[in-house]
Amino acid sequence: MNTKQIAYSALTSALFFTLPTIAQAADFGGDCCADLEERVAVLEATSARKGNRTIKLKIYGRVNKALLFWDNGQDSDVYNVDNDSSIGRIGVRGKANINSQWSAGYRIELSVTSAESDRVDAGHEIPGKNDANGDDGDGGRIEIRRNEMFIKNKTFGSITWGRTHHGMYHTAKADLSGTHLVGRNDGLRYIEDFVIINSNGSVNQNTDWDDIFAGDFDLSRDDVIRYDTPTIAGFKVSASWGEDDEYSVGVFYAGEFGDIKIAAAAGFGIDEEGDRQEILNGSGSIMHTPTGLFLTGSYATREDDDTGDEEETYQIKGGVKQSWNSFGTTAVYGEYIGTDVDTHGEGEIWGLGVVQKIDVASMELYAGYRHYEADLDSGVATEDFQTVITGARIKF
Repeated sequence: MNTKQIAYSALTSALFFTLPTIAQAADFGGDCCADLEERVAVLEATSARKGNRTIKLKIYGRVNKALLFWDNGQDSDVYNVDNDSSIGRIGVRGKANINSQWSAGYRIELSVTSAESDRVDAGHEIPGKNDANGDDGDGGRIEIRRNEMFIKNKTFGSITWGRTHHGMYHTAKADLSGTHLVGRNDGLRYIEDFVIINSNGSVNQNTDWDDIFAGDFDLSRDDVIRYDTPTIAGFKVSASWGEDDEYSVGVFYAGEFGDIKIAAAAGFGIDEEGDRQEILNGSGSIMHTPTGLFLTGSYATREDDDTGDEEETYQIKGGVKQSWNSFGTTAVYGEYIGTDVDTHGEGEIWGLGVVQKIDVASMELYAGYRHYEADLDSGVATEDFQTVITGARIKF
């Protein structure tokens, strides 16, 4: 057999064995298209997450929009807002494994808002303190929330530096109920810039609602270097130092004992920017998993070492979280918040709300009502305040 005959024979054999495969591939009702669609889906899912060969990039974020109804005893309105209880954001993060024990990475995160719920107001201004922003807050903004790098060891923990959160961040926010979207236990998040209205209808020129309900007093995000221990037996410790002489430490715990789930945290911080202030806070949450019954509480205090003035706030929240429908869990709660501020007076909030998860859309729908009262040290009688907020959050 000559060379030409050998080549012809080889080509014939190749066609004989491959034609059925080609024919199957041409059958658009066959398995090939399902495999092709699966491959395309994988490529689409990974294209936005791909970095280089060493460091992988992941894009993430959330959008949280709500309608805020408010009534200050004199006026009322409905605003379209960004819910500051879990503000909308977008970020990228990446991680590279150096070896089996060490890794390094980064995170860049921005908040993008048009009308933050804690910056809108009724159009009243306290000269030298807050502006009259109305229903657009401060007109929207883009803010750098986090711009950080870290290096981590599985045995010794991690060090993070850059614009990141302090060690005591979230120590007043332990909450297993999943209702922080509407019943958050660290400050108002809705009406902070609203000026208090006196009972005679006049505008109080000295006090807004944030003066009475100032929050959990934690040290939040700043240019910080932070050390985090590994989690051992459910415990983790974080310690940080930030610019302008800020220091903090936080202790966190999460665990389960049979049908009981527990989360708890405590923090201590010192802020020496301006007057030296000492901050102490803590929180705890417990849930009975079969019934979904939960109870959450928090406490925080801040003392000004130079003036001796002290502020304190506490919250208790209870309810039930259950899968009553096919969409996802439903959480129903009631809450009470009390405050005592040496420089202004006392306040209290009671409220109730509901959060419904939509698992297939990574969405939560929520609605909540709060009633606010203030008892000012000046003795001036004030109007009560009421809010209803309802909206949705989608994560991606």
